Amino acid sequence: MSKAIAIGYLMRVSASNVNASHNEGNVIVTKKVTLPDGNTLPYISGQALRRMFRDRLEDLGWKLSEPFAQVSGQEVTPPVRPWEFIDEDLFGYLDPTKGNMRKRTSPVRVSAAIGLFPYQGDRDLGTRSFEKFGESLQAGGNVFETELYFNLFKGNILVELDRVGVWKSRYELVGASAKQDLKQREKEEEQREQQKKEEISKLSDIEICDLESPQRGFIAKLSQKNRIKRLQSLLEALKILWGGGRTARMLADLSPKFFAYARLKVKHPVFLEALEAGFADGAYRLKLTPLQSALNRFKDHTETVIFGVEPGFLANEDEIKSELQEFGDVLTVTEALEKAKKDLERAWSS
Repeated sequence: MSKAIAIGYLMRVSASNVNASHNEGNVIVTKKVTLPDGNTLPYISGQALRRMFRDRLEDLGWKLSEPFAQVSGQEVTPPVRPWEFIDEDLFGYLDPTKGNMRKRTSPVRVSAAIGLFPYQGDRDLGTRSFEKFGESLQAGGNVFETELYFNLFKGNILVELDRVGVWKSRYELVGASAKQDLKQREKEEEQREQQKKEEISKLSDIEICDLESPQRGFIAKLSQKNRIKRLQSLLEALKILWGGGRTARMLADLSPKFFAYARLKVKHPVFLEALEAGFADGAYRLKLTPLQSALNRFKDHTETVIFGVEPGFLANEDEIKSELQEFGDVLTVTEALEKAKKDLERAWSS
């Protein structure tokens, strides 16, 4: 059985500040990371991207858990029904309830999207004239600036296939307090586990497997059909990705212009440091050596590789097709995403 799906992608932002940092006076600062030579690269945080994925999944018709969460001050208690809510399954949750804390680490790991070229210091000037609110022209108005960039970003996703649609009773579905007496804690855990087990057993498309000692408890598993459907929707969300701040005046298309997909026998973000590009004569060129090196390094652990290239986007498109075809199919981005969706049907095959 395959262990993971690794995805790498490139997306272009023409003029925007997708994910801002703190404000400096009247300047909205973009998030940046500093290179050893002092240059800075803009980036879009993994948290912001996960928010966009949630929103796009909702656009695709999936029901999210957030409207059903309970909020008390700064504490948010999720419903903890990952079989019902795709975001709890794919992106995890934390129920901080004392005596019954439940936690699920996200099986979908998302990297920050890093700009491949240094920030150049560009700013957008915004104003609000008081004249439009009945004041005189001399009254002036509010003036603010926003750092913005024209850049190519690389992003990565790693999906742990053995955890998608699979939930352990301890501590994902049934929690416990470490402060309780051990015997009392085990007794209460067993009672809660039995109640949860009976509740889940009544649902369709859920399989219950008891764990043998010393692990104890049980595992609830969504049907393979629905596990595949959820991951196919994640790829569709990537296909239509957009979002971030200031979209009213700085709308950005964050869908992939280059796409790399690998189904693996091991869990590893193969493409995380393998996507690099150059810019010359008004066009981008994908650097193939890092990508080929990564693919060769994991050749023995790779089951399927698919590439997608947006037609006319990369100047060395013909070279990409020629050099990468030994590793897998090189298609358009749309075709590659559709083929990757189809490949997911084999993800849990023996």
